[in-house]
Amino acid sequence: MRGFWPIYKRELGELFHAPGTYIVFALLYLIMGLIFNNMMIEFSDLSMDAVRGGMFGQTKPPNATDELVRASFLVMNSLIMFMIPILTMGMISEEKSSGTFELLATCPIGEGAILTGKYLALLTLGLVFVVLTWIYPLLVWWAGRENGSLPEWPIVFSCSVSMALVFGAYAAFGLMASSFTENQITAAVITLVGILIWNILGAFRLFDNEIIRMVQQGISVHAHSENLIKGVLLLKDFMFFILSAFFFLFIAGRTLEARRMRI
Repeated sequence: MRGFWPIYKRELGELFHAPGTYIVFALLYLIMGLIFNNMMIEFSDLSMDAVRGGMFGQTKPPNATDELVRASFLVMNSLIMFMIPILTMGMISEEKSSGTFELLATCPIGEGAILTGKYLALLTLGLVFVVLTWIYPLLVWWAGRENGSLPEWPIVFSCSVSMALVFGAYAAFGLMASSFTENQITAAVITLVGILIWNILGAFRLFDNEIIRMVQQGISVHAHSENLIKGVLLLKDFMFFILSAFFFLFIAGRTLEARRMRI
């Protein structure tokens, strides 16, 4: 693990200097901004209906946390699926195709240090991404501060934790996929398809067997992130994402070790 710091600084610098990073961020926040604008309009309409219905005791006012905060974080969790393949597709595959991995392999740096440096750079970028998403609950607070439609901040925190864990697990999967091939497009496709399957795995009844069904639910990302979005912080959900990341990084490490031995 020693020696990861130079790799971390190099990768972080490349991520924050790459135009593609800012293009991805801009597109995601543009999409999320349009969706959030529609959410706010619908919430405003529901609130007006509640005010009119409340005169007769018929309508319950909508909950800002449910309608806006949770909904916006669910959308952002889905958008991360399309963000990660772009960020990770060249982190290892490009090194292989350009020949720089061979240079790294001849240095006294282990596979663990290489992966740790790259992964921590991705996590740093992910934390920036998560912090920037707080603009949406802050907008909810600003718009609702006069009429009492305020977000529940513990739920906002729980949703942020969910995003960070999801980003970390997806980033590890993307690094694993990038270690499999020298082609960046192939790595991106493997990452996107793999993450999509990982998400929807629990929604399909592949076999008419309750045990298999429970396993499907247990290894599905959606089932674990949904608890965090609801504000339910369970140790099993934290361990799921952490162990998943370690598992994918372990496979990536073994893949790089096998390539180093062939050099």
